[in-house]
Amino acid sequence: MSKGWKVYWAVVAITVANYLTMVLWSLPLVSEMADGGAPFDMRPGGYSFEEARVFLSAMSSEGREFYLNTQQLLDFFYPTLFAITVSIALVHLTPRYWGWILALVAIAAGAFDHLENGAVAIMLGVTPDLVTEAMVSSASNWTVAKSISTTFVSIALLVVLCTKGIAWFKSRRAKGA
Repeated sequence: MSKGWKVYWAVVAITVANYLTMVLWSLPLVSEMADGGAPFDMRPGGYSFEEARVFLSAMSSEGREFYLNTQQLLDFFYPTLFAITVSIALVHLTPRYWGWILALVAIAAGAFDHLENGAVAIMLGVTPDLVTEAMVSSASNWTVAKSISTTFVSIALLVVLCTKGIAWFKSRRAKGA
């Protein structure tokens, strides 16, 4: 295995570790600190002005601090790691220009996630009574855009991996016959 691929697999491992840390630790803790409300990052369909205000009002000051610092720090790295990991895989596994097109979707997903994080940080930076409909609408729209593009590119990668895996098993069986 070349040095480049070793670096790639290290990035994959860091991406998975970062994701699992958020999903298994920091996001559940944010939810707990907001009386069980789902964090903005975990609402793929977006959220209304009222839903955002209820969540922000339920959040303790420690929860707000944890969301702004710990969760947002973890989620600062994840979108870029995701985009790199998925883009490289798609470019190398997908024929012709399709890999590059799909890689652009992965990069867009990462950009939308960063924009969502910024919009959420703005909402967390003010008291719930100062949150505006424009703030919530912006954050919610970035959340939906992130969710759609991430889901699309993840399904595309899964289809590519399954297709390649089936072809590999068929070629192995043909060689053994």
